[in-house]
Amino acid sequence: MAADRPLGYRTQTSVTSAASPQVVYDTIADLRNHLDWSGERASSETFKLLSIEAPEGPAAVGTAFTSSGSADNGTFHDRSEVTMATSPRTFVIETDAHLDRTRGKPWDAHFSHRYDIAPEGEGSRITYAETIERVNYVPYWLQPVVRSLFKVYVNRADRKQLANLARLAEERSSGG
Repeated sequence: MAADRPLGYRTQTSVTSAASPQVVYDTIADLRNHLDWSGERASSETFKLLSIEAPEGPAAVGTAFTSSGSADNGTFHDRSEVTMATSPRTFVIETDAHLDRTRGKPWDAHFSHRYDIAPEGEGSRITYAETIERVNYVPYWLQPVVRSLFKVYVNRADRKQLANLARLAEERSSGG
């Protein structure tokens, strides 16, 4: 099934880091780091990155990669491409996701993941926006009555992942 039904559901959260914008950007642009801050350091076994197949080094516009991740109700299998890489400010990934659900039919969605990094004090503010642009169907958690509650859950989970990213960037800036 194709994710061809428009949705436009967006969440956004941010955290601060003691690391400079360049170090934060470099940490994001090295796609293999995502497995560390969004996988190994994840606070939940049911919402984390499980694997990533990506080229070594910093990704640029056009870099394609695949990944898988756990969700509350199954496993994601994603095909992604970097569509914007403006060092040290913005990094955007477009993802075609397929969720094999343990209960319910498979769900296909197209996500846009945007990281904006801005100087703040001696460090950075990292803002992450996630937009579900298209889906093959609208699951219960994105129905109008439930979606505002779901947004709270997603923002909390995303904020934890961003805090992991901030810590990893700080470790890298201090040589750790």
